[in-house]
Amino acid sequence: MLRWIDDVPRSAAMNMALDEMLFNGYKSNPVLRTYYWDNAYTTIGYFQKVKDTDGSGLVRRFTGGLTVNHHNDISYSVIISSDFFNVYNQQEIYRNIHLAIQKALQTIGISSIILDKKTGNTSTSSICVQTFCKNDLILNGKKIAGSCLRRRGSKLIVQGSIYIYLNDTAKKVFSVNFAKKTAEFLKTEIKVSSFDNNDIRQAQNIAGEKYSNLQWNNKF
Repeated sequence: MLRWIDDVPRSAAMNMALDEMLFNGYKSNPVLRTYYWDNAYTTIGYFQKVKDTDGSGLVRRFTGGLTVNHHNDISYSVIISSDFFNVYNQQEIYRNIHLAIQKALQTIGISSIILDKKTGNTSTSSICVQTFCKNDLILNGKKIAGSCLRRRGSKLIVQGSIYIYLNDTAKKVFSVNFAKKTAEFLKTEIKVSSFDNNDIRQAQNIAGEKYSNLQWNNKF
């Protein structure tokens, strides 16, 4: 059963903390969280050096990847284990998630393509949307979806963002269909879920100790 949480807009620190809480607490069922941002934020990959980024006020993710500027984007996290998917094939995971996004966007009239490794921009920018990788999602020559991950044993989390503006109605239609397509490639059903007060307290603790802490955000 895929646990799907279509979350409300939150701060960068809380968004990262909630993803980490879900990852730490993963037991047996895969999780999809779609989420949003209550303001403009910038997150950086776990291994990125602050001196190589464009400014201060950054929040360091616990996954890899490059710099992402957030505001009107739709973000997501997918948490799965080897019980549901081959978590050791990174490109296959990215491709299936991006295919789910592609199909969900088609339901609101947006047609995109999955990038083949032999095409596209080969830039080495530190900005995610300026660096084209195999299986990224492309619309009119621009990257609109990319992902990064972290693996721990037989489970992993994929975090990503869709860099496209949608109104509230389109967001809802997209999110519902993204959940459906994700459940399809995981060969399971959907269970709609939400966070309870205990979840929020746990995430607030993680946010305070880590993602709101300069020692974490400036560690490299």
